[in-house]
Amino acid sequence: MSLDQTTESIAHFIGLFHLAEEEIRLRKEYFEFKMEKKAVETGDLAFAPVDTKAPYQSGEFTPHSQYTVSPSSVLPSESSGTSVFAVPALPAVDAEDGNSTAPVPIADGASVHFIMGSITILPYVPLPSSAVTVTFQSIQLHDNDVIGDVDAAGFQSLEGFYSELDTAIELAEALQPWSTDGLVAEIIADPDSALPFVEIINAIEAPDIDGLSVTIIEDEETEGVYVNGTLVEEAPKFEDQLPEFIKAKRDKQDGEEDPDRLSGHDKDDAFHDRDNDEFSTVINAEHNVSTGANEAHNQATVQTSWIDAGVIAVEGNVINLNAVSQVNVLSDTDQYEGTILNDSSASSQAHNIATTQIDSREAPDGFETKAAVATDYPDNWNVVRLEGDVTVTNFIKQHTFVMDADRLELTFSANSTSIVTGENLTYNLADAGEFGYGYDLIFVGGTMLSMNVINQTNVLMDGDHFSGDGLKDAAISGHDNVLRNEAEIKKAGIDTQVDMLKEFKTALKDLKKGAKDLSETVAKSKYFEGQDDLKVLYIDGNLTQMNIVDQVNYMGDQDQVHMAMDAVSSALDDVPVSITTGSNLMTNTASIMETGFDSDVMVGGDYYSDALLYQAELIDSDANPTGVGMTGLASEAVAFLADDMIPDSVSETLDSAGFNNDAHTGGSALDVMQTMTT
Repeated sequence: MSLDQTTESIAHFIGLFHLAEEEIRLRKEYFEFKMEKKAVETGDLAFAPVDTKAPYQSGEFTPHSQYTVSPSSVLPSESSGTSVFAVPALPAVDAEDGNSTAPVPIADGASVHFIMGSITILPYVPLPSSAVTVTFQSIQLHDNDVIGDVDAAGFQSLEGFYSELDTAIELAEALQPWSTDGLVAEIIADPDSALPFVEIINAIEAPDIDGLSVTIIEDEETEGVYVNGTLVEEAPKFEDQLPEFIKAKRDKQDGEEDPDRLSGHDKDDAFHDRDNDEFSTVINAEHNVSTGANEAHNQATVQTSWIDAGVIAVEGNVINLNAVSQVNVLSDTDQYEGTILNDSSASSQAHNIATTQIDSREAPDGFETKAAVATDYPDNWNVVRLEGDVTVTNFIKQHTFVMDADRLELTFSANSTSIVTGENLTYNLADAGEFGYGYDLIFVGGTMLSMNVINQTNVLMDGDHFSGDGLKDAAISGHDNVLRNEAEIKKAGIDTQVDMLKEFKTALKDLKKGAKDLSETVAKSKYFEGQDDLKVLYIDGNLTQMNIVDQVNYMGDQDQVHMAMDAVSSALDDVPVSITTGSNLMTNTASIMETGFDSDVMVGGDYYSDALLYQAELIDSDANPTGVGMTGLASEAVAFLADDMIPDSVSETLDSAGFNNDAHTGGSALDVMQTMTT
């Protein structure tokens, strides 16, 4: 509101008063500044002459100039009476010829030679460090929706479904030929502790169980692409194996709908568009129910290029191991009021895909110093010592548990309905990468280990139960599940075992005793012909390069759906109803890529080189509706495997590692570094 005349006059007066007060304050500060300025004594300014003449004169033109030591840069040594270089300090000069050829360190990994008054800089040799990454990712999802009256519909309790899933998980764990729990800490502490693991790999046999398909491929035969035990030219594309429901859903989100999918109104036509939100795709019907179409994905990528050399001499053992284990366990039995339900949807599928590729790769030019005029053998070499072990280790464990046991009593009163209680999505993603250095020669005083292991497990229980006369005319899709394990191990650089030469063996002993230089017989070996400089690394302890990926997906999608005969009361006649309880997608994807170059490896101990591919699939789709199926088979298989295949039971291994693998209660986190931190 506006002010009256009196109030406004008072406000103006107050404003003028404030302005006057500020003016007085500013004037006071200004006067003080002026007084201080007048108080400053200003004397005469001093001027100094400018000298434009430099005290130096240029010498004669020397196109190939070389630094020579001037008398001023050489200081007498009081202790020895000889002359040494001022910065950096050089060794004493020989009395006979005045030369010194011993290297002088000027920084970590670099040194110089003092020869005939000139300096030769030796190649820089970096010291590698160690890197250990431990990644544990866990997702638990319990999405047990209820619509309607559970008691009136006669739905079963969820405890039985959890118990069935636990039994299937025990079966899958028993089918895995080895466990990685507790393995990392043991191998980091002592790489030779991997030898018992190698023995387990070599002793694996395929169990004889009805319905179980197992393929075991060893050593050189593992190279290539295998799909469910069959060697193929290339791996099948992920997009070509999607369940139809999920494929249609993704096509809609990408704006790539197939016109054929959107035509027609026959309730038996499969998977068409839905007039609702962007997150759901449905069968061509007016009433659409989706309790399945869940997705669980684990993805891990490891890329390493730590340290490598064209020649490696190892005093202890050399262990090279690549192992892949893939297990799919699927139970997909739908029942309609106690009888097996075979709908028109596509059957469920399980795929184990493994790729192993080892390529030759010569040392890049950057790792071999070439002069303009090549010499026969190196003239200069530099040795750097590392006291202790060098390890680069990546351990990734991804665990997903999903329970989507929905109980729906369906009634429809609107002209169109969309009910979505499934379509959950979980995703674990991990990436690790380490990049190091290249050398010409590496000496290892202990054991050298290169180990890549991938474990992948998918378990799906999709036993749906249907009841009610209203479902007789409904379009039901209860199958079309896809389980996919995909593992890839690629290595650039082939290690070739060669005989340990006498001079290299002697050099290892000398370095072990503390030697800091390399004998000329080693430096001028046939392996280094054509090189001018030699970069040498000596590791006093062990050299360990290890990558382990363990991926697990557990899912229970055991839905119960009841629909009475009069459940549909719509203004439209013959309104179609579609129900999707299957179409679940589970994937484990792991990739390990090691980049190095071809190496000749000399071994003082034993040389172990093993590769193994293990693929197992168990699909149960014809179980007896009375319950004799996966549960009974699981108990039999677990007992058989525990007695005949597994040296230590899975439970004992997990307990010793401090990990409680309780699938739906979470348990405790796995401490893979327990022996390193206690």
